[in-house]
Amino acid sequence: MTETSPFSETYDAARNRFVDAARAAGGELQSYLNPNATGPGGESLAMDTAWFGPKDASAVLINTCGTHGAEGYAGSAAQLDWLTDGGPPSLPPGVAVLLIHAVNPYGFAWCLRGTENNVDLNRNWLDHDAPHPENALYDQVHPLLCPKRIDDKAIRRLLSEGARLISKHGQWALEDAISRGQYSHSDGFHFGGTSLEWSTETLKTIIKTELSSARQVAFIDWHTGPVGDGDLIFLCFSPPKSIGRAQAERWWGRDALSSSHVDELWGSKRPTRHGILFWGIEQAVRTHATFAGAVVEFRSARPKSNAADALRISMLERWLRFEGGLDAPEASKYLAEIREDYAPDRQSFRDNVIRNARQTYAQTLEGLATWRLSDAAD
Repeated sequence: MTETSPFSETYDAARNRFVDAARAAGGELQSYLNPNATGPGGESLAMDTAWFGPKDASAVLINTCGTHGAEGYAGSAAQLDWLTDGGPPSLPPGVAVLLIHAVNPYGFAWCLRGTENNVDLNRNWLDHDAPHPENALYDQVHPLLCPKRIDDKAIRRLLSEGARLISKHGQWALEDAISRGQYSHSDGFHFGGTSLEWSTETLKTIIKTELSSARQVAFIDWHTGPVGDGDLIFLCFSPPKSIGRAQAERWWGRDALSSSHVDELWGSKRPTRHGILFWGIEQAVRTHATFAGAVVEFRSARPKSNAADALRISMLERWLRFEGGLDAPEASKYLAEIREDYAPDRQSFRDNVIRNARQTYAQTLEGLATWRLSDAAD
């Protein structure tokens, strides 16, 4: 990695570079310290924001990274590149950008996907006083995903018992049960929590404080993970024929957002979702603004050979948290595997991330400006 690369080697470096670049670009900065956790070196953890453009802008792009912790390296690099490559001075009139760096700073710092409480933030933003969404099939697969040791015996059991469950329930039903989110096993996969996480509460505060003047809100939430090399998957959660869906299709293309195209890139039918940031932010601004956007994945992982291989990264994180510990002899090797999946150091991946991020920022901001003018003319 060269000194001028926007990619950072640690969360702490990424945070410092973001803050310095945002300040140099004239941004209005805020820092929200996480009181519940620290980083591997005892460093403070924070969600940092930078506002560019008029404070009373009617059209605002919210751009987040690090919702899934270790996935934050690519999103942070995209934000830093936008800051240092002339993004702020090129904003269209009446348009503002709110960059939110490290929504999940704990996961970012420790190279884990979940929060300090093993919560998946894209399953957490819902009413926890109401009954949680059910996921009965997860109860059956949980013991297979959470062995005391990740060895050949555990993998053989996972594959054989998994095949039995597939024959009974179907391939997609099992995939959906594993990844849709569950609220019964705090030590399990995609745990949605039993209350709002610090990150979710903080994000709600930011949205309420910063977006009171907005009338058109765009949203890009940078992620990584699916097999690929920095190319994009747009996950738009707006209903078909809605205003939000129509705007997103204008910005990024109808074909890019089509379910068939997304499923092909993803490798299977997309699972069910509850409690995602997309819907939480949309709900938070709906009284005064229309909303459009997507979770945007930089494809990052190498191809997987079988189901156990595909589940290995999540199994490693869970084992480090609840079995071996982050100071286990295996920890450095396992964390390196996790990082290679979510934040590979391949130059081709990094080049494609920056190229695709620049194009997405340009498309979104141009589209947001057009949306603003169109609404003003109505």
